Amino acid sequence: MERIEYARDAWSSLSKYEQELEKLARFCDAQGFEDLAEKARVLDRSPAAGEKLFAVILPSEVQDPELMQMRASKKKRPSKAESDKKSDKKSDKKSEEKSLREKVELRLRKVQCAASDHCFRLAQDAMESGHTAFAFDLLMKALTLDPDHPAARKLLGYEFYEGHWLSPFEVRQARTKVYHPLYGWIPRKGAERYEQGERFVNGRWISAEDDARLHRDIEHGWTVETPHFTVVTNHSLPAAVKIGEQVEVLYRVWKQLFLRYFATDAQMKALFAGKSSSGGAAQGLGAGTGGKHRIVFFRNRKDYVDYLSPRYPSVANSCGFYVIEDRTSYFFAGEEFDRATMLHEVTHQLFSELRRTSPQITERPNFWLVEGIAIHMESLHDEGRYHVVGGFDTQRLLAARIRFVKDGFYVPLRELCAMNTQEFQTHPQMVRLYSQSAGLMQFLLHSSDGRYRDAVADILREIYSGQSVMNALPKHLGRSFEELDEEYRDFISRNKEELSQWEMD
Repeated sequence: MERIEYARDAWSSLSKYEQELEKLARFCDAQGFEDLAEKARVLDRSPAAGEKLFAVILPSEVQDPELMQMRASKKKRPSKAESDKKSDKKSDKKSEEKSLREKVELRLRKVQCAASDHCFRLAQDAMESGHTAFAFDLLMKALTLDPDHPAARKLLGYEFYEGHWLSPFEVRQARTKVYHPLYGWIPRKGAERYEQGERFVNGRWISAEDDARLHRDIEHGWTVETPHFTVVTNHSLPAAVKIGEQVEVLYRVWKQLFLRYFATDAQMKALFAGKSSSGGAAQGLGAGTGGKHRIVFFRNRKDYVDYLSPRYPSVANSCGFYVIEDRTSYFFAGEEFDRATMLHEVTHQLFSELRRTSPQITERPNFWLVEGIAIHMESLHDEGRYHVVGGFDTQRLLAARIRFVKDGFYVPLRELCAMNTQEFQTHPQMVRLYSQSAGLMQFLLHSSDGRYRDAVADILREIYSGQSVMNALPKHLGRSFEELDEEYRDFISRNKEELSQWEMD
């Protein structure tokens, strides 16, 4: 079944829960339970599909302990003999004693539980049917309804440890340490001493000033470990912690979007079925692949240039870059630090390091896709309860729209897909090609409710494996170059009247 038809049938099966939630919301309005009415409507309120990818922000803290307790009690139902011993009269009396508000809260939780379980089963069915991207859309809906859904959390790599949802790495740390928002993982009883200006280094407490002197050069910088990254810096410990937190969000969203890039069909199906597998994917999406991704963050531009220019003479013209030979991304602090550049370069790093790649990538066609997806991930930001990627209102998309609609710039896909790295980066209109790549990637990932998203992951896998062919788009998307040109023209020209006030160089 086509993805669009499959999605329509799946969303339709959720209508009974949506109707129940709206019914509960209206009842709460009538009873003056405004907070419960809002909760019911928030649960029913899904992000607008199509233009953006939404990943639910998942705190480590349990969001609804009573709902978790309800789930646990369902697993521990008494035997029929035990149940028969209970008096129906007692049960009725106990029910009557509950306040109306408690009854509504209980009903709301039951609907949450049933709806989120239904979404999770739909996600499993979607994955089994080969609709990877849609399976994740349904998984996010399940977690919107219940952020503590045990099976969904496990699928994403979380473990429930001492009342918190943690990654395996965090569980290991939490056995002897505590997480501080500024200093990362520190000794359990060390928070107060850290806040008073002390640091625990090599088994002893020293002053923050002495600690800074020890780490003033990058070769002896602070090292912060996160579940999937090693961050080295000579700026400050809090700077490394902050960088680590930001790239971990990127890692989570990237893996959600590109599971097909690094996992086999069998691994993906095993992951959603909750079965073990020899592959890393089925150990949970939070699982690493062996080594960590390395980031070096200099305290200023001068240190960055001085350290890297002997090997990379043009480094002074950059704000950060990924070096595939070093398996390291380099950035620097200060006013010129560009978060978008960091997201862009670390995206290249993830594609290069999360599976075996070919050194012939630069010689193969379809280079625009390599840059297009890195540009797309620059848009990562938070909106309410979600990490969000993409959108028709980002700066990159605005540039793509203006250059297409107002400037009339467009290189047909047949010509663009034939370009390798050198041909793309030496093109006389390279800057405009980057804008077009941003627009095309938004189109491929988000038009028609993401119908091409799985194919994009498959094409990128071929590119990084050195197997890319010029006609990869028609082969995987089932559309000719000319048909895709026309679809993109319709997509990028929407609401073109909005562009009248904008100009591009």
